[in-house]
Amino acid sequence: MLRTRDLVLSLCCLAWAAAGAADAPQPSPGWRDAEKVQQMRKQAGLDAGKAAGPAGLRKAAATLQEALDFLERQDVREIGNGNPYLHFRGHDVRIDLASVQARLGMKDEALATLEAAQRFAWLPPQAAQLLQDEAFAGLRADPRFARILARAQLADRIWKGPASDVPYQDRLSVEQRIAGLTQFWSEARASFVYFDHVPELDWNRVYLDFLPKVMAAETTRDYYRVMMQLAPLLKDGHTNIYAPGQLADSFYARPPIVTALVENRVLVERVDSAALQARVRPGDEITAIDGVPVLRYAEERVTPFVSASTPQDRSMRSFSYQLLQGDAAAPIRLTLRDAQGTERQAEVARTGYTDVKRPERFAFRMLPGGVAYFALDHLENADAVKAFDKVFPEILKAKALVIDVRANGGGSSNFGWDVLSYLGVASVPAMPQYKRVDDPYARAQGAYTVMWAPAREFGGVPALRKRPQVFGGKVAVLTGAKTFSAAEDFVLAFKSVKRGVVVGGPTGGSTGQPLFMTLPGGGTARICIKRDLTPEGRDFIGEGIAPDLPASPGVDALRAGRDPVLERALAALRD
Repeated sequence: MLRTRDLVLSLCCLAWAAAGAADAPQPSPGWRDAEKVQQMRKQAGLDAGKAAGPAGLRKAAATLQEALDFLERQDVREIGNGNPYLHFRGHDVRIDLASVQARLGMKDEALATLEAAQRFAWLPPQAAQLLQDEAFAGLRADPRFARILARAQLADRIWKGPASDVPYQDRLSVEQRIAGLTQFWSEARASFVYFDHVPELDWNRVYLDFLPKVMAAETTRDYYRVMMQLAPLLKDGHTNIYAPGQLADSFYARPPIVTALVENRVLVERVDSAALQARVRPGDEITAIDGVPVLRYAEERVTPFVSASTPQDRSMRSFSYQLLQGDAAAPIRLTLRDAQGTERQAEVARTGYTDVKRPERFAFRMLPGGVAYFALDHLENADAVKAFDKVFPEILKAKALVIDVRANGGGSSNFGWDVLSYLGVASVPAMPQYKRVDDPYARAQGAYTVMWAPAREFGGVPALRKRPQVFGGKVAVLTGAKTFSAAEDFVLAFKSVKRGVVVGGPTGGSTGQPLFMTLPGGGTARICIKRDLTPEGRDFIGEGIAPDLPASPGVDALRAGRDPVLERALAALRD
C-alpha cells in the first residue's frame, strides 16, 4: 500500500496527538469517527502487505471500501463538514484503495479512485509518492496518470510567489522587485487576520504608495529597506519582512549593549563585553545617537521598521531590541549621561567584540525565605523543560517558586504545558482560535465578506503529563513586554488555572500562527493567519495580558541593581 503522510497532518494542528493519544482529552464524535477510519486503514495495510496475494488484496480493498461507505453516510458527512481531520480521511482512504486496486490489475478503477481523491485536495508531495510506489508502475504510461501527477503539483505552482526562487544578487530587476511587493501584499489581503486592528489602513492605497518606492530602489539593499517598512503598517508582532542573510550585516548588526526605555528615558541595562564596559556602563542614560536626541532618533529611524501589536511591544522593540541595530560598517556615536549628570561621548562599533559573555540561560537560584527562582528564558525547544527538570529536586525543597518569563520570546506552547505539569496542573483550558475562510463563490454572488471558522474542530489542549512528584507551594510568574507568543500562552494557562499570581508588566500581546514565504533575492516574510483569544473568549492580541500585581523598574532601581518586579513577587509570596 502507498505509505503516504496523511493529508490532514499538514492541515491541522494536532497538538494533542503529539502529546500521545493516551493523554488526550475525550475527543469529539468527529475525531472518534476519524480514528475509526484510521483503524480500518491500519487493518487494510496489514492485509495488503508486501507479500500479500490476491486474496489479501481483495480483503484490504473490501475494508477500505467499507471505510468509504462509512464516510459517505449522511450523519458522518455532516460531522465531517466541520472536522477537517474526518473530512480528509476521504482523501487518504482513496489513495490507499487506489494502490490496492492497481496491485490487483484494476487499472481503470485505480485511476478513477485517484481522481476522486483529488476532489479533496491537490497535494504536491503526493506526486513524488505516486512515483515511488511500485504499485502504480503499470499506470505511469497512461495519460490519465500523467494528468493526476500534474494536478498534484499544481498547488506548488499556484502558491509559490512570483520570483520567490530568485537567489540573492546585488541588484534585482524591477519586475522581480514588484513581484515581491505583490506577493506579500496579496497574501496579506487574502490571509491576514487582524485588519480590524488597523481600521484606518487602506491596504489598496498602501500597494500604490509602495509601488514607485520599490521601482526606484535599484539595489537589493535599498529594496529591502523599503520592504521592511511595509509589514509594520499592519501592526502585528507575527507579521514581518526580513532581509536576506547576505544583508544581515547591513541591517541587523548590534553592539553587545542592552537598553530599555525607563520612565521615558533610555538607559543601558547591561553591557555584555568587558572591554566595552570601560566606556559604556550599566545605568548610563543615552540622550542622543549620532547627534540626534534619542527619542526622536527612535521615532524617525527605528520605529518605522518595527512590527508590533501593542504600544508596549512597539516601545520595547524601538528602544531595546532594535535601537542600536544597523550597518556593521558604521559605528554609532552615543551621548551618555551618568547618574551624577555628567555627559560624555562614546563611539561604539556594532561588531568585532571578542569577549562577549551573555547571561546564563535558565538561571536558577535559591532566594532568602526558601523561595526558588527559575528563569524560563525561552520555549524554543525541549531545553526549557530539561533545564526545569534538572533543578526540580531543589524546587521541591522550596516553600515558594518564582518563574521569570520576562525575557521569554516564545517558541512552542507544548513546552510551556510541560513546565506547568510540574506544578500539579492536570489540564489547561483551550484558547479559541479562528482562521479566515473567505468564500469566492459568495463574492461571485455579491457577498463581499470576511468569514471566520474555528482553526481546529477539537480545540482542546492535551491533558498534561502526570509527574511522580509535583510542586504544591505558592508560585509567582514574572512578566513584561518581552513576554511574547508561546510565553503568553503559558501565562494565560497559568492565570486560567489560578495556580498563582502574575507580577510585572503587560505582555507583548502577540501570538498566532504565521505563514512564511520567500521573497526575491532570498528575503523572507511571515503573515499572521490565526486569531487567538483568551480561554474566556476575550481579545488579548493588541492589548497584552495584564498582570495581577503591576510592577516595573524605575531609573533609580535600575542604577542600584534592584529588581522591583521580583521584590513585589516575593512580598506577595510571603503574604
